Amino acid sequence: MTARGWRITPLASLLIALLLLVACQSPGIGPKAGRAGPSASNSPASRLAAADRKLYAGDYDGAEKDYQALVKENAIGAAAHYSTLLVYETRLREGVAQAQAAVRAQADSDSLARLARALDWSEDVAGAVAAGRRAVAARPVTPLAHIFYSEALADAGRFDDARRELRTAEPVAGDAYSRAEVDREWANLYRNRGDRYSELNYLQLAVKEQPQFPERQLEVARYDYTRQRPAAAQAVLDKLLNSSYKNNYWALVGAAGASFIGGDIDRASSMFAAAALARPGGAAAALGQAEIAVALKRDFNTAHDILLESLKKDPSSADVYRYLRYLDLLVLKKDPDLELKPIVPEPPQDLAAVRKAALDKVNAYRAEQGLASLSEDPAVAEGAEAHAFYYLFNFGRQQLQGLGIHTEDPSLPGFTGENSLLRDRHFGYGGSRGAEVIDQVAAPEGSVQVWIDSVYHRFPLLARETTAAGYGEAQLGIATIAILDMGVADPGGGDAIVYPRPDQTEVPAYFNGGEVPNPVPQGATYPVGYPVTLQVGAVGTLSVASGRLFGPDNKEVPSYALQPGASGLTAYEWALLARKPLTPGGRYTVEVIGKLDGQDFSKRWSFTVARA
Repeated sequence: MTARGWRITPLASLLIALLLLVACQSPGIGPKAGRAGPSASNSPASRLAAADRKLYAGDYDGAEKDYQALVKENAIGAAAHYSTLLVYETRLREGVAQAQAAVRAQADSDSLARLARALDWSEDVAGAVAAGRRAVAARPVTPLAHIFYSEALADAGRFDDARRELRTAEPVAGDAYSRAEVDREWANLYRNRGDRYSELNYLQLAVKEQPQFPERQLEVARYDYTRQRPAAAQAVLDKLLNSSYKNNYWALVGAAGASFIGGDIDRASSMFAAAALARPGGAAAALGQAEIAVALKRDFNTAHDILLESLKKDPSSADVYRYLRYLDLLVLKKDPDLELKPIVPEPPQDLAAVRKAALDKVNAYRAEQGLASLSEDPAVAEGAEAHAFYYLFNFGRQQLQGLGIHTEDPSLPGFTGENSLLRDRHFGYGGSRGAEVIDQVAAPEGSVQVWIDSVYHRFPLLARETTAAGYGEAQLGIATIAILDMGVADPGGGDAIVYPRPDQTEVPAYFNGGEVPNPVPQGATYPVGYPVTLQVGAVGTLSVASGRLFGPDNKEVPSYALQPGASGLTAYEWALLARKPLTPGGRYTVEVIGKLDGQDFSKRWSFTVARA
């Protein structure tokens, strides 16, 4: 097997033409607490509201300190609100973890809404839709549940549903934050619909609702940069940073990131430098400076020195540790342990936990199919991790466009092998076959879900011959890449593997695309129906004479069929996508008739779509 394509999110596809990814979602804070009398002034609810007000005023550090204290006390809602701050600061993995912890503690409407926002911002749109659906079903329902659910729906291409949720939220959004978020989500909806004039109008309305909240102005600057209006973006940033935020670390980092994505590199460099002065050794500023030095200026030694100094000041920063480690290992070609062990005696354990989460999710899907679990191969995992940093070291290069994201150019820094198999073998993998899938989702479970919910990426995860795997990732603020490399055994046979599996329930109704290569014909519009796939062993040759999907009314559903050996599929794979989203709650039947290795072959099975 080889690389199976690149799963690219709608957000990533918008910004590939720019210099760096940018998150289009900004998480929010819930309604103000009620009136607090003297006896309630130190209650958890009033302290949580006070922390929210600090965040609205741009006091990120003060808000974080207060949220952390409340989380330590197990105050209801504290972890959910803290998750929102974390994703504003593009600490996405931390934000998702806090939101998930909040839901585990109390799955109320507000916590579920904030989980939806954290997942959506992390590009796990399917997970965000699921959390948002639960948020609006919980009672009592918070206005933010409708608002954040609308965001996930719009990003999934369900525009009418997103509009319905915003209309529901508008009359009950009583505080400034909620009203600003309604405006912000109208902007998000219009952006996804391609109406950039209306998008800007609503972003500006959000600024009027919360003029002191830096994130509102940063979103306008990002809009201006993506619309090739650098002068307008610079004016917005100058106004922001000439105010009380000129020494605000997170406002400076946000402004630097906005400049970076717009290709305004001189300004980004100066703002990252200003952030580094505001907080010497700050991880976000150091990583931003290092990425500019490495990816754009090819000044590897300067990047090394900045990161080393940052790590000395804060040895707990796993992102700085990992970037420095792979810069040493892959680019500077020296033993990273010689300088890292005196500072960080034991490597951070977060990556091990992330890898386990990804592998557990894959194996859960395989278990449902009766397939053997994949084992983690350290060499395969290291090959994936190395390629993730190759991507960061060379971000924006032409060689990484399209399916080129799976390959490496020996002339570029960080090269370990032209394809995933050669990279994995470079680190000690002994097999002769491999596969690789890639996306930009920050949470490992979300990455696996995106691959399963697609076409080309699903096949190797559910292949009988796939035996081992290793997950790698690299994150630089909102620039994220997630990679699963797989070890594949010799070709074999076996019964057909179908997905959705027979009698599966809660099947998604739609697929919103974003996969490279595109599985539907040019000119087709998304969303389409959820992908149906069938695969046999790699020794088999499959021909399909008739592949049909029947709806709840037993009538054939107009569909796009991908035949074995065509449209990017191998000779032992077949796929079908209905031209329109499936009916919520409907039961569908698939019928495939053809030949397998020259013998008659047929398969018929049914599944049920999740209710809206």
